[in-house]
Amino acid sequence: MNFSNKNLLFFFPESPFSKRAGNVLRTYTNLKQLKSLGLNIDLVGVEDYYNSFGDTTEGIDSEIINEVFVLKTKPPKKKLTSEYWKYKIQKKFEKENSNQYLTAYLKNNFGAILDKKKYDYIFINYEFWTDLIRDQDLKGAKTIVDTHDWITLNEFYNNKNLDLGKRFGEEINNLSFYDKVVTISQDEYFIFKSFLGGKVINIPPSFPENFGNENSEKKYDLIFVGSDNPFNVLSINWFIEKVLPFLPKEIKICIIGRICKHVPDHESIEKVFFADSLEIYYHASKIAICPMLKGTGIKIKVVEAMSFGLPIVGTEKAVDGFADKKNNGCRVSDDEKVFADIIKNLLNNSSDYEKQKQEAIHFFRNNFSEKKSVELWEKTLNF
Repeated sequence: MNFSNKNLLFFFPESPFSKRAGNVLRTYTNLKQLKSLGLNIDLVGVEDYYNSFGDTTEGIDSEIINEVFVLKTKPPKKKLTSEYWKYKIQKKFEKENSNQYLTAYLKNNFGAILDKKKYDYIFINYEFWTDLIRDQDLKGAKTIVDTHDWITLNEFYNNKNLDLGKRFGEEINNLSFYDKVVTISQDEYFIFKSFLGGKVINIPPSFPENFGNENSEKKYDLIFVGSDNPFNVLSINWFIEKVLPFLPKEIKICIIGRICKHVPDHESIEKVFFADSLEIYYHASKIAICPMLKGTGIKIKVVEAMSFGLPIVGTEKAVDGFADKKNNGCRVSDDEKVFADIIKNLLNNSSDYEKQKQEAIHFFRNNFSEKKSVELWEKTLNF
């Protein structure tokens, strides 16, 4: 089916074109694949998010996005206009919302976009933004939410006093509002499908195949890519403090991304705070590590490493959301000494290394190919 005469309004609070973290990279890939179906896409973001991440609209690809709206959460204070006082009064009477950025003012601005143009599809990222479109005149648009994660469990990791029943009820209630609910993890797919039935579809993250460069020089034994979210900080600290002492002193480790701000100087570690392209670093590495201790859902960094044909060594969290927890190119353990032993075995045993590498390539091709992903997006829109 050709969607070239269809309009899609796509909401993601930060810039998908920064590609700074796994969730952002996935969103960018989704936009690229949706565009490949011929859709006309308008993008909506939130100014507070853009400012806090240092994002601008300059990096947004006009080949993918037709029009960009970066919305304010409140009117300019200095004007002290009737608009500002209306916002203050509305804020006072707004229902309690765990999402502090979802103000009546933001919702009104979003409504103004809907008034100006007829959209065939409205795509929201994360269920906690559902009130943006609840009670709006959607003019018959079909609604899609990308869950990204099991948000209740994710919030529970950060707040052990969370009222789980209330929050999960809210999450399911939000998701039930949509025509289609997209998950990226097999685990979440089964959970949400139990409550919401056939409207749930699983679209795993996807990447182009980057296998090859077999003969490129392997400068690094290990590679870790990550933003500086709390889960990554906890994980890399555990690896450096607990696992690294069991590894040989001459081991070479490349760590890339904002996570480097939290990594101590170490003779074995090369820190790359920002890389325009990860390709040269992945091709120059033997093994990818994913020592995650907390967090939910598929780890985008694991799928990305597989797209380069790298074996992965991780904790049990590294294979969250995979349909097959065993034959997937990952070797996992939550025990620091065993984690180190797996790495040493792969570096010293070429047949074990090759076996795990081929397993990673096979699992990637069967589960995370771009072709399969585009077909699933087509199926999601064609209802």
